Amino acid sequence: MRVTCLLALLSATFPGWAQAPTPLHTFFQQHYDSTIVYHHGSSWNNSPNYLILAKHRGGVDAFTYTSPYRDGLGHYYPGQLTGHFSQEDARFRATPPDTNRYLVPRAGDPAVLRRTWQQLHPAQFWAVVGDGNVPNAPAACTVEDGEQYVFYFIDKRAIRAVSFYAPAEQEACVGHNANRAQALAVSRALRALIPNAR
Repeated sequence: MRVTCLLALLSATFPGWAQAPTPLHTFFQQHYDSTIVYHHGSSWNNSPNYLILAKHRGGVDAFTYTSPYRDGLGHYYPGQLTGHFSQEDARFRATPPDTNRYLVPRAGDPAVLRRTWQQLHPAQFWAVVGDGNVPNAPAACTVEDGEQYVFYFIDKRAIRAVSFYAPAEQEACVGHNANRAQALAVSRALRALIPNAR
């Protein structure tokens, strides 16, 4: 109980701290057999931006959890809309991820969802090793303000977070890495499965 409260407090205080398990992760652990949560962020906007694929018995469900105002940030809107959208996005960032109004089911063909799940080989994720926030790369391959990918692999036993910093750039510059390649493949598959999600 105290750990959950502490994590919720830290998530509200440090909303960019995308790697802490949240009440949403715990929900999926309790109610689904296995779940993949893909978070895509950067140093300038690291609020929760999740694409989720969750397996329960024979079915697979897809969800998004993101700010509905994310795409409008940095754009001017007349009539005080810019301020309103900014306040609503701040409210989203202060809300620990949970089964609230930001968790949205994404309809999909059940056969396609199951096939995508199988193609991702979720059992292999427990062996994936991330590179953290600062990959071990030559100076020539340094990327500033790169994308951060965080994957949460969730089953009944554990919640495991693995992160990759600028994986596409690192793969192109440093060379092939099986862990990075798998992260990029999962990212592409989830983005194709859940279009219009960023």
